[in-house]
Amino acid sequence: QILAKEESPVSSSAQAVSTIKEVIGNRPKLLGAVLDMLISEYATTGGGIGRIQTLSNSQKREEVLKGDRAAVSILGGATNLSCSLAADIILSFGQLPRSYEVIGIMARILDTSVNAGFISDDAFVQVQGCLRTIFRPEQLEQTGSEKCISEPEKPQNAAKVKTPKIKLSTKQTKTNASIFPDTPADDSDYEKKLLQRVLKTAIASMRENDPQSLFLNPVTDAIAPGYSTVIKTPMCIRTMEEKMMSTKYTKIEEFKEDTFLMFANCVKYNTGPSGQWFRNEAGRQKKLWKETIFPDAKAKLKADMTKRKKALAQAKAAESGEVSGSKKRKPPPPLAFAPVEKGEKGNSTASAVIAPKEGKDDAAIIHLRAKNVNPLPAWSYKRRRKDVDFPSMQCLASMLLADPFVMRVIMDKIERILRIDVIKEKGIPSGHPLLPSLIQVLNIAQLSMQICALKGKHLSVPDAGIENILLEGNERSLPYDSLRKFVPLFGKMLLDADLDKRMAAGGDLHDVALQALISRPEIEAKEWEGATLLHGLLVVVEGALVHLLQPGNSNELALRDQFPRFVSALDRISGGNMLNERPFLASLAQTLLRYKSKLPHSTRDLVTNCMISWLKMGGKASPKMTICSSLHESFMNLLNEWSSLGNLVLPRDLFLSLAEQAVAAAGGVDLGKTSKAFVKLWTRDDESFSSVKNQYLRMLSTTPDAKAAQWQEKMGICEMDTSTSKTND
Repeated sequence: QILAKEESPVSSSAQAVSTIKEVIGNRPKLLGAVLDMLISEYATTGGGIGRIQTLSNSQKREEVLKGDRAAVSILGGATNLSCSLAADIILSFGQLPRSYEVIGIMARILDTSVNAGFISDDAFVQVQGCLRTIFRPEQLEQTGSEKCISEPEKPQNAAKVKTPKIKLSTKQTKTNASIFPDTPADDSDYEKKLLQRVLKTAIASMRENDPQSLFLNPVTDAIAPGYSTVIKTPMCIRTMEEKMMSTKYTKIEEFKEDTFLMFANCVKYNTGPSGQWFRNEAGRQKKLWKETIFPDAKAKLKADMTKRKKALAQAKAAESGEVSGSKKRKPPPPLAFAPVEKGEKGNSTASAVIAPKEGKDDAAIIHLRAKNVNPLPAWSYKRRRKDVDFPSMQCLASMLLADPFVMRVIMDKIERILRIDVIKEKGIPSGHPLLPSLIQVLNIAQLSMQICALKGKHLSVPDAGIENILLEGNERSLPYDSLRKFVPLFGKMLLDADLDKRMAAGGDLHDVALQALISRPEIEAKEWEGATLLHGLLVVVEGALVHLLQPGNSNELALRDQFPRFVSALDRISGGNMLNERPFLASLAQTLLRYKSKLPHSTRDLVTNCMISWLKMGGKASPKMTICSSLHESFMNLLNEWSSLGNLVLPRDLFLSLAEQAVAAAGGVDLGKTSKAFVKLWTRDDESFSSVKNQYLRMLSTTPDAKAAQWQEKMGICEMDTSTSKTND
């Protein structure tokens, strides 16, 4: 309500977070109330469902709970920004309450990954450790409200995988032990974490002060001829950022040495009059770094370390009883959580996934590495109302995963692993150490709206698909089918697409193909039967198609064979319903518009025919829902953008013809017949139809009057709306 006031408009998400932070202040209860409101908001507007005005709130909740693809999409785009807002509020609150500790750790790891544009193996395993702590059902064992999962019978020789439990790293295991057993004597681990935070701010400042991105990326010989010969130790901002993320900097002086090396390399390579501008720019940025960025970072680190040492001293004094009158001993900020497992006698021992010699502190979440990856067990349990947190940490964790920016880096990592590690190395998806866990996290994000709709009272963690484990009430394991059958099928499709490119004109196998020594792979749509409920896999295939259509990744001739493969897979996985895939459609449009006037007509025709066929399929949606869908709006927007590039890309007559086909397809009528649903929405100015109608008005406003009137007469709509729109324009 505060943000909606006209007297204090909010023009950006940063201002929104700042305004909310001012309202919350340092009040944890108010923080919980705001986050709980965001959970409720996401449950009824996320996944693209907020744009569907043809459904009431109760109908939306029903669609969410049953996971119907007619309304809910795993990628909600702007409708999922409540997840981003929740993450920003958690990150900006300051010292979070004890109950938010793991959520805070998870939010910081994901935020760092999003800013870098990728998530490292170590960072992902740390996120997995946070999820294991948040979703573990052991927290409810004493209440008796947990509902166990049902599993199929396993072979007698099946290996038993022990899943390490997670406990607070500050928990006492002995009565005479220190209350801070995970705090090292020299506090080096906490110092590294502080250094990472400080350097993150310093590197962000370096990015801002390098507007030409001169020092941002590594320099190659293709950009600067002979660079590798002159410069033996290259350095750039991105390299320093990667070192910072992996905590390779142990002292701030190491960061200083790399920065000076980066500027020195620039001066060394750019000699003579032609390099004068580069040397001057290096001198300017170096001066600014020495006078402002580095001193600020050093002062911030010193202040934080001083504060930390003071807190440790006070805690130690309180533990030994030296501080009189202390009613409650407050420990310093804990490092994280440590995975442990119980031995036969119940004693806590080091987890099998962590080498015992590393010690308990090295088993904390922030010290987890790629070698510690371990998928979460399949959990499904209910909780009584009094046992549910306020706000639910499980809801917040699933929202952090459903953040559109987080989803982007996760999807990118899955596709990279498939292309580079699995396909090129001729491996299998289930054999990759990280891929099963990545798909499991993707499935948790898929369930996020259902978790939030139930406010954490019923939690379900899908298995990773390594074993065929059935949750109670399910007849099949979707993760198992996904990992064992459909992900390998997707990998095969990528290989077939690569083969299509090589066999097309200009490819290295074109001559062999002409001699009929090899044949093109056939499209087998039946292979994808049973993949309808795999929403996460749908997003992976969508991303691969967008990547394929980017200029330079394929060619006009190869796309004639490649494009139908991906469309066939999307039709099967989506169940013929692509109405609500707005993020994919927006990405598709942006990719196609990069061609500008050089867009091949065959590619244009492939895309338009495909989108019209999607409008005809429409799943089980009503004509009104199809007409008001994101697919319909995106299609007309794409046609308008193409038309603005000139008749060479999209002639006016073809534009009007495609628009007529879109109306017939969306309205569920044959071409040439009037769609009563379309006419009804047009004449009544239905709010749910406004965005689609605007695209048609945009088309008519740029069309000659005679042709516009003729088109309107065919559609059976009033001419008054068009004339009014032209006057307003």
